[in-house]
Amino acid sequence: MSTATAVTGRGFLAALRAPHLQQWLRRKVVAVWLNALIVLTAAAAVVVAGFLAHRSWPRTAEWGPGALKLFVLWCLSFLPGWLYVRFLYVRAQAVWREYVLTLHRLGWDRPEHLPEPAENSSYHVAWAAGPHPRDEIYREKFEAYYGRLRSGRSADEPVVSAESLFPVFLLTTVLAAGWSAVLWDTGFLTSPGLVWDVLKYGFIGAYAFVTGMLVRRFFQTDLRPSAYTSAVQRIVLVLLVVAVVHQVVRGMGASAVSAELALAFVIGFFPLAGLQLIQRVTAKVFGTVMQPLKPQYPLDQLDGLSLWYEARLLEEGVEDMQNLTSMNLVDVILHTKVPPGRVIDWLDQAFLLMHLDAAEREDLKQAQRAQAVRHDSEPLAGPAARIALRRFGIRTATDLLKVFSRDGAFTVPERTDCLPLPECQLRMLVGVLAQEAKLSVIWNWQRNDTRAY
Repeated sequence: MSTATAVTGRGFLAALRAPHLQQWLRRKVVAVWLNALIVLTAAAAVVVAGFLAHRSWPRTAEWGPGALKLFVLWCLSFLPGWLYVRFLYVRAQAVWREYVLTLHRLGWDRPEHLPEPAENSSYHVAWAAGPHPRDEIYREKFEAYYGRLRSGRSADEPVVSAESLFPVFLLTTVLAAGWSAVLWDTGFLTSPGLVWDVLKYGFIGAYAFVTGMLVRRFFQTDLRPSAYTSAVQRIVLVLLVVAVVHQVVRGMGASAVSAELALAFVIGFFPLAGLQLIQRVTAKVFGTVMQPLKPQYPLDQLDGLSLWYEARLLEEGVEDMQNLTSMNLVDVILHTKVPPGRVIDWLDQAFLLMHLDAAEREDLKQAQRAQAVRHDSEPLAGPAARIALRRFGIRTATDLLKVFSRDGAFTVPERTDCLPLPECQLRMLVGVLAQEAKLSVIWNWQRNDTRAY
């Protein structure tokens, strides 16, 4: 009997040491920690704001709504952390292969100096023809961001450190505390009035933006711990801005006070809107001259660059078109996981717009409503020049050079009755863009592969 028990015990221990079971347990540990943080935060809120404040537990009639609030609290706090738990098991090998093909298509370096592309790709022949240095800086750059690449069955097991999980745990705790405050007293939905109610709407707006951002990055395989750090920073910034805006709105009249809750929610999505409001009031009252918060060449004027992409590029230090044209393209493509073709198109647009006058959206709308852009020998201003080029189908720097440049010299296509800009302005613009060295990356991208990307 004892022998059979010993055999059973050894079999049980062997089963516990099985790789697949250990991998399953590692997955569950992170989820357990997330649930523990939510439970501890909710319990602390109940004890501090409930029992210690009133010296009694809630009445039996309040247990039903309280249980529903706890469930909503758990769902809303657990979702962002769960996304990262699922993302941990997305293999980095596919991301690495896509990154290598992007480097070759951009012509970022000589083929033999780049990592080895897939054997069935059109770039492998050129890579195999030359010597290969031992120092693989591109692989080191990739592994510094995504972790060390591994082969075999162990490649499915991610390396998780406490440092990488700390931002996830921090955001989970912040969300649990925030939703505890929001759901504790739901009177802000029917009769708001206190500053705490305004802060709740700001928190809800920030949560809506943060969850939308994390879900998008999850499906784009771009969910990193830095995203959770950025989310915590955004929630804190929104609450601080809303607190100051609340004091400003109180002195702006009854109509502004009635719309304050909507403003707080909008600030959750656009903290810059609250900062601009504070800046205008400060300049009006005190006559203080402050530097504009919005750049002259904002990213939102580029086609296809949405609010989510703008926030993602801001994390990489790209704040306007000038930053976009001078960024490290490989790092941005690697870190953001934005499709390379899309980044190249934004870069192509930015090079053209940066060589024209800055224009506000209202000025562009007024120029667009004009029936025709009339010009003589004088150069057109920024809005008129942009609209004139767009009406001729020119939206990027390479579009302009393909039509009006041949071997770096200005040329007018045959059978062209009119030009989008005065000839002197167009000739100078083409000459400057033709000498722009950074456009070579865009030309390489367009020439190296004719497939849709």
